[in-house]
Amino acid sequence: MDRGGSLRFLLLGIAGVFLFLSMQKWMKGDSVEHQPIGGETHLVAPTRAPEQTCDLWSDVSHARIRSHGGALTHYQLLTAKYRKKGEPLDISTTPDPGDEHEFRQQLFTRLRGEGPEPPNAPWNVKYDSVDYALTRADGKECDFSYKDADVVLEKTIRETGRPYELEVRTKITNVASRPMSHALSLDTVAWRTSHEVEGKMFRISPYVTHVECMPNEGKAVRLLPADFDPAKFKDEAFAPSASNPRGEWHRVPGAPAFAAVSNAYFSHAIAPVSGPAAPECLLLVEQRWDSAHHAHASEDPGAGAMYRARLAYPEKTLAPNESAEYVALSYIGPKERDILATAGGGQHRLIELIDLGFFALIAKVLVAFLLKVHSVIPNWGVAIIVLTVTARVLLFPLSLPGLKNTIRMREIKPEMDALNEKYKDDPQQRGLAQMELWRKHNVNPFKGCVPQLASMPVWFALYTTLQTAVELYNIPFLWFPDLSQSDPMFILPFVIGGTYFVQQRMMPQQGGDPVQQKMMMYMMPGMFTVFMLFLPAGLGVYMFTNSVLAITQQWSVERFARKAQAGSGNISVKVKGEGEKALPPKSEKKDSKRAGAS
Repeated sequence: MDRGGSLRFLLLGIAGVFLFLSMQKWMKGDSVEHQPIGGETHLVAPTRAPEQTCDLWSDVSHARIRSHGGALTHYQLLTAKYRKKGEPLDISTTPDPGDEHEFRQQLFTRLRGEGPEPPNAPWNVKYDSVDYALTRADGKECDFSYKDADVVLEKTIRETGRPYELEVRTKITNVASRPMSHALSLDTVAWRTSHEVEGKMFRISPYVTHVECMPNEGKAVRLLPADFDPAKFKDEAFAPSASNPRGEWHRVPGAPAFAAVSNAYFSHAIAPVSGPAAPECLLLVEQRWDSAHHAHASEDPGAGAMYRARLAYPEKTLAPNESAEYVALSYIGPKERDILATAGGGQHRLIELIDLGFFALIAKVLVAFLLKVHSVIPNWGVAIIVLTVTARVLLFPLSLPGLKNTIRMREIKPEMDALNEKYKDDPQQRGLAQMELWRKHNVNPFKGCVPQLASMPVWFALYTTLQTAVELYNIPFLWFPDLSQSDPMFILPFVIGGTYFVQQRMMPQQGGDPVQQKMMMYMMPGMFTVFMLFLPAGLGVYMFTNSVLAITQQWSVERFARKAQAGSGNISVKVKGEGEKALPPKSEKKDSKRAGAS
């Protein structure tokens, strides 16, 4: 494969990745059947206590907690980076409490198990959601309490002093005269409509959400809505257990470092700190649509999904006057690498919330370099350019054999054209003659292919890095108002398409069908123009810089080769069945063309 062919192979590979990533419909699930769930009880007191709210403030966030269930209802990011039109971004997306939505709030705590009531030690708490009384609210800590004849509950949510962190502490005391049980679970939830998670053309929506569990040892388990299609509930992961008696949740084995609901830029993770025993991690994506009026979820404009992650502790029986305390860490905020690295004192693997894909090892190196460049040059657009230049220079040795091979292929192009003409009706013989010609001139058409394949992991890792970098969120550069969004003026996609066209012109396919060559010359730049219409501008800056560098390297190598060959005389070409004929060097060809024109 010649240089032009290897480039097209690379471009087609990247195109294939874009196409795969754009198939969001396949990942959302679109069923005519409802999931086999819905047995969860929602028992509350027949007469509710008046609701109270408590606010927690830090330099970077504002949280609001409600007394019903002690759950988080709003979480705003206050820094300028996360403001849109001057308003702080609220990343608590679940609907306002009401009916079952009360049980779909972040940091909602349930103390009754979901199975039947234990016969020997009944549940310590009568209701699935408790109406707490607010006993302290000083802006840094919210204290809630509840008391009846059987139990005293104390729930405290406070700022830890680190960005985007809350500590959740729940204490339960059995004040009954007999042993009683509880089974504490702590949830985090996000609601996203199907419209929000749909991509634009070939761009993944940054709101595509997944649920995940990170075990203390091993790799993260990340699940999308398609992993909760009705047929999936027959899998072993949904087998009933003490914490999952109806088999409605996906159980992840092993003690969890954290459970989380995440999208490209933001995440809410809950990590166990202490408790009577280690919890299990449970995951669920509830697909919701109006099946009474729509046969498919995709037909309902209001369709969406509740993304739920849970820390479920095993049942605990308390003797009279015995207490149990559970402490968890909540991280709810942007997936900024430097903050996640120290979140929770660095003890809960929260840095793993950033999913860098299959080539994570390479991507981590690229991220570290990008952050280092930005620490020296505090401009993310310039940092991307420097990163791209550095990567291109380091990978240049892998590109050089293909560039040299292209030059040699061009030198024998007249002979290739002669062979194509002579054996135009005999493809088999033409192939044999071409192989002999390549052997004679020590040309390997596949030489440029392997180095390109070796460099592809770097480019894919760089793509993933820039696609998920919250550091680019709401960051302006040149005429782009936000590097994490597409170019609103659509200038960059057409500029990138133009640079790919120049590359195609510089590296034409040697031999083959001229019609196919012409189609590839125009089709590939057109494809990349379309791809870039809605991709993040930060990724576009990388692709434009990379393309310009590729053109520069190609031109420089060919110019050097022409100088080295200057004065070397004619190139001897021999076609099977014909005598040798001398081909003039390129300079003489140009002179003869000019003379003919005059």
